[in-house]
Amino acid sequence: MNVGFISLGCAKNLVDTEIMMAALSKDHKIVNQIEKADIVIINTCGFIVEAKEEAIHEIITVGKLKEKGILRYLVASGCLAQRYGQELLDEMPELDGVVGISSFTDIDAIIKRIIDGERVMAITPPSEIFVECGPRVLSTPPGSAYLKIAEGCRNRCSYCAIPSIRGQLRSRPIDELVLEAQELAHRGVKELVLIAQDTSAYGQDLGDSSNLPALLSALNHLDGIEWIRLMYLHPAQITEEMIACFGNLDKVVPYMDIPIQHASSSILQRMNRRHDQDLLYELFEKIKALVPDVVLRTTVMVGFPGETDRDFEELYAFIKAVEFDWLGTFIFQAEEGTPAMAMSDMIADELKQKRRDKIMKLQHKITRSKNIARVGQQQRVLVSSRLSQNLYRGRAYFQAPDVDGMVMVKSEGTLVKGEFINVIFKGVRQYDLIGELL
Repeated sequence: MNVGFISLGCAKNLVDTEIMMAALSKDHKIVNQIEKADIVIINTCGFIVEAKEEAIHEIITVGKLKEKGILRYLVASGCLAQRYGQELLDEMPELDGVVGISSFTDIDAIIKRIIDGERVMAITPPSEIFVECGPRVLSTPPGSAYLKIAEGCRNRCSYCAIPSIRGQLRSRPIDELVLEAQELAHRGVKELVLIAQDTSAYGQDLGDSSNLPALLSALNHLDGIEWIRLMYLHPAQITEEMIACFGNLDKVVPYMDIPIQHASSSILQRMNRRHDQDLLYELFEKIKALVPDVVLRTTVMVGFPGETDRDFEELYAFIKAVEFDWLGTFIFQAEEGTPAMAMSDMIADELKQKRRDKIMKLQHKITRSKNIARVGQQQRVLVSSRLSQNLYRGRAYFQAPDVDGMVMVKSEGTLVKGEFINVIFKGVRQYDLIGELL
């Protein structure tokens, strides 16, 4: 049968989707167009309200195609399925199965049961160790792939439901990660993007000498890999040894994604973030001293319960002082089952939006200024896609996939996707740069 996938949410979810694609490709054909599929699997996110709403919308939309006879079977997997398995099955008759985050590795057997007429709920508690998942069908642009180094989280941020959905921290052994990275390199991957719920916690559960610097050092020796990019570093866990990796290991790009969430000590305490404002100022001062050409990305949350005007102004001042290259903003929304849901002093939606807009207006100025300063620089760019006959899109080392800006390059000749080119930056367009081939 033809199988189509819709992968929602984060890159960690995308890796799970790629594993399911590989498992089902043995007996089925993977198709890109949902309208051509007999079976559709929606790998859902259940992290925040908007993600849940998006997932439900996708299930309803694809369910209507099923009603019309365009497809035969519809399955929901991922975080929403893990969190609300029985409710989804009870309330959404269009679903033929729900598959949790510990059961997706059995997707081939689950689909067989569904085809045989069974309505399946495959939800089990998260495993206590990282379970090897087998090969993947890469769905990322050529030359780049995600490498999931751990699953679950041992932090207990008061607003976050991830530990209750994904379970405790479970790191993958270094030798297994090196083997997968080698296999990816043999498939033409030049950039590894390391992901986990908290990459800085890598190895803390393994009971040996495994830690993030040791992993980075092992990956740095691999032939074929040219960029190693790290995402999701918790500021309270970053050590000087970690920071040194970004300056001393030649393949580890000087790009640090450090979600601070806030910069007011009182709000950070209510968030149970394990760091305060002083630590943040000291951390970023140290990073800039040890890695002068570092590129910084962060994520912040506005409208957390009890966030006063002073708290917000402290966050605003911190962003202005540090000058992050890239920044994303969430508006707080209470998640059931989290301590923050029971907190008093909820912030009005209108004020949350106003604060978000003010942060993003500031960040737009900072990012644009930094991009303008890059005009005239020469950089290597990894070609990602072809937009038109003579227009290509790619990324420089200071741009992570999906979340940052891009580099647009015109070329009369054909550029190879997944290969590096040398460009000189000639202009800026919003968050993107205009490059010219050298």
